[in-house]
Amino acid sequence: MVPEYVRAVRLCYEGITNNNEISSMAIQDAFQKALELDEEERIEDAVTCLDDVFNQIPNEAGYLKFAGMLYQRLGEDDKSFGLLNRALDLTPKDAELHLGLGFHYTDNGQQDKAAASFEKHVRLDPQSQIGFMFLGRAYDYLHDFEQAEANLRRSVELDLDAYEPHVQLARILGRRGTYEEALREYEKADQCESGDIITEIGLWRINALKDGQVPATTDLHPEPATVVCVKQGDKYGPEYANRLASMVRRWSSESPRIVCFTENPTGLSDNVEHQPLLTDNLKGWWNKVALFKVALPGVTGRILYFDLDVVITGDIDPLLHHGGDFVIMDNDYVPGFNTSVFLLESGTRPEIWENYTPEIGAEIAGDQDWVALNAPDAELWPDGWCVPYRLRAAHELPDTAKVVVFSGHPNPEDYPSPWIKEHWR
Repeated sequence: MVPEYVRAVRLCYEGITNNNEISSMAIQDAFQKALELDEEERIEDAVTCLDDVFNQIPNEAGYLKFAGMLYQRLGEDDKSFGLLNRALDLTPKDAELHLGLGFHYTDNGQQDKAAASFEKHVRLDPQSQIGFMFLGRAYDYLHDFEQAEANLRRSVELDLDAYEPHVQLARILGRRGTYEEALREYEKADQCESGDIITEIGLWRINALKDGQVPATTDLHPEPATVVCVKQGDKYGPEYANRLASMVRRWSSESPRIVCFTENPTGLSDNVEHQPLLTDNLKGWWNKVALFKVALPGVTGRILYFDLDVVITGDIDPLLHHGGDFVIMDNDYVPGFNTSVFLLESGTRPEIWENYTPEIGAEIAGDQDWVALNAPDAELWPDGWCVPYRLRAAHELPDTAKVVVFSGHPNPEDYPSPWIKEHWR
């Protein structure tokens, strides 16, 4: 499935090329190459490609709009925002510009402004299936599920064969407890794109909810869980594990054990215990599936796992003492889970490890999809405890947030928001 952001940007590019608006071959080549690199997920290369012609971009709406939307896709917020607003000054009734600004605000945790931009977009283009879909998602992030559902239904009506609106509508219906209708929407999504893993995850999850299999634990465990992390390869240096340990100590009234599974303990602080990697044939996030082994070396009982690039921003005693046997983050983007923060009673979900094969690692986009397929009945952390940086914390830190998780660009060390300096230490 081509991401909707990519599709919208490509449509913008096709619009200016079809209208012969790109007079410079150098700029046309750079725009085309940057699009291709983005679709190949070569983000840094795509940014470099655009940067090479940044000062050559004419002050004309078509150029500014495309470059602004693509920079937004690539996470270059300041550049995208400036270009889009310059284009908007020239063409204030351009629906695509309001769509681009909506994307910008969505990705920077300003969902009220995102909703306002998407509202302007659909008023200018009332047949915009993408616009209504993202307007629905903005209301989802604002916890206005009634408005979210209404706009997602409109998106579905505008293109019955479009896959993602069905998925997003099903997701909202599940949140609202309308399980039978959610199942029907997932089935419609499957008719649009048969066999897509996101649809399968959604169906399994809704059935688990409908059948009452998802617990809502209120009991507290008397002993804190052992905090664990995994450091494999050189993507993150020891300073990430050390800062994680520092944040854990600072935001807990306990002194929990902190264990890092790694092949290279060099540089780890004395208060970070280390154990060998649980297996030597996994790379990156797939190392997390080994945490579901029946037995872990040097660790027994309950574990509280954190990705190395999280930022702890509030009291984590409720996470350390939570009484559930498997508690995980919701995924704010698609049906499923986010494995950046989870609590596990060791050995209670062995199938996640035992059923894993290298072929699965090659076929599935990431560990969190595999976890969602195998544990659709997992309990979720209370809403607002663990939040994605982009959607909920880029603009300001929510009062309810205990952990902010990062994915892709930026990293905490980039200090993309002022509040990070206070907490990531």
